[in-house]
Amino acid sequence: MGKKTVKLYVNDPMGKRCMMNMQAAERLRDELGLELAVIKKTSGEYAREKDPPPCPSVAVNGRLIVEDGTVDYERLLAEISKDS
Repeated sequence: MGKKTVKLYVNDPMGKRCMMNMQAAERLRDELGLELAVIKKTSGEYAREKDPPPCPSVAVNGRLIVEDGTVDYERLLAEISKDS
């Protein structure tokens, strides 16, 4: 199985909720070797998405798990484990 990918959709500059998502994702990246993609709302990548979620949002392997909200370490770990 390939490496798992976590996408964080964030405001630019990042506010408190975006930073909370970033901390959980970075911790799991360091522990599990995840790929972490940060998509800023002002970026071309965000603009190219067909139907981009509001910021902050979190996706695991293309599956949106949090829309306009936050995720903590435990929930993100559980969501990543579902894709195993």
